[in-house]
Amino acid sequence: MFSLNEQKAIELGESGEKAVREQNEYDALQYIGYLQELGKELFNGDFETDLKRVAISLRNIGNRAVQKQMETVASSAVEVIGTLADPTIEKDFSNALWSFSKAAQEIGKEASQAEMLESSGKAVKVLEMIGRGAVEKRMEVVTLWTTMSLEEIAYLAGQKQLDDLSNTAKDAREGIIKASEEAGFVPREQIEKYPQLISQTVSQFSDLQNLQPAGYGGDRPNEEFTEEEFFEEEAEEEEP
Repeated sequence: MFSLNEQKAIELGESGEKAVREQNEYDALQYIGYLQELGKELFNGDFETDLKRVAISLRNIGNRAVQKQMETVASSAVEVIGTLADPTIEKDFSNALWSFSKAAQEIGKEASQAEMLESSGKAVKVLEMIGRGAVEKRMEVVTLWTTMSLEEIAYLAGQKQLDDLSNTAKDAREGIIKASEEAGFVPREQIEKYPQLISQTVSQFSDLQNLQPAGYGGDRPNEEFTEEEFFEEEAEEEEP
């Protein structure tokens, strides 16, 4: 059963997706703005679970915009994800922050493959900001996830010969790793092994093949995080 706030986030997300499908940029941007305002309200009430649904709706609008080559809408979705992720760090909402990082990751990956440099570049910046914040707040899962996400974007951008984007993602990843090492937090060795461990795990379950990290999947290196069930189950997950 969804809360009223979650239901509102779902409805705003669905309306935003519809606007994108109809090539209505103005309305799509409006719904992104409404989601931003909802997110701000949820911070004031400390509704972390509901914030995760806001992240999902922004991800859905952003991904749909990439599919429709609507750069302004996709870029705006990423910007709002970053705007909401920043206070999430300050609030120590690790689960919500993970949701925002996954939303930025997926839009960034799809935008890289679609050669939409503005959206993918902003996704890299948001992921770097989240990753550095996660190090500062000692959020291990988010730290690992953002470094993996940046590695994926670097890989996909390299496949498209988008060298500047690939190098920017690599530099952002390296910056998070160095910050983590300097803080005596997650060591480089653990960060390097993380995507490999995920790849090995999901390879054993056919229904999770869509979660294969880009660059680690053998015959399926570019699979996207597109399963709605994965995000819907977040409410049941807790960061280890």
